[in-house]
Amino acid sequence: MNKYTEFLEKYLGTIQYGWSKNENDQKLPFKIVKYAGGPFPGTVSYSTLGLSNENLTSIVSGKQIRQELIFNAYASFGDNNIPGILQQIGQLALKNKRAYLRGDVIGPNGKIFDNSDLEALYITSPVYFTDEFFTFDIDNKTAIIQAWVIPITSQEADFIKKYGWDKFEDMLVDINPDLIDFNRLSIV
Repeated sequence: MNKYTEFLEKYLGTIQYGWSKNENDQKLPFKIVKYAGGPFPGTVSYSTLGLSNENLTSIVSGKQIRQELIFNAYASFGDNNIPGILQQIGQLALKNKRAYLRGDVIGPNGKIFDNSDLEALYITSPVYFTDEFFTFDIDNKTAIIQAWVIPITSQEADFIKKYGWDKFEDMLVDINPDLIDFNRLSIV
């Protein structure tokens, strides 16, 4: 097992299983894996694995970034659309050769889950984990960044576009919503 996989399992729990093909049975350039643990009891985590093999570009700095995408859910939620979400946005990053940055919003594109008002995705640092989880140093020059993917409402997506991600994250700190509850109401 490589050191990066050991690093992920240290924070997310043992890999349970994964997906290497999409729903059309086409092989993906990276895997989606499900871990036994998450940031809190009763939660699980998912991530891309292998997305970081490609350098992606920051549209802000032009810097080359290697990253993996992290998604958390309650274990009782089941897999539902989660692997497909990570597959789609991972493939979009590769197609555009663009890294996701803190504050990026993907969508809204309609309901992400049945019986939920969440319609967009928000990218941020995985703050439900310790700071040591944010990056994995491959060597002195190269690191893999963990980017947390959070489902949000269309109202929250509009707020971020209008007022900026920093104001949205200030609201998250003040209100402290359960970002793993996919039935949660909008905070704006």
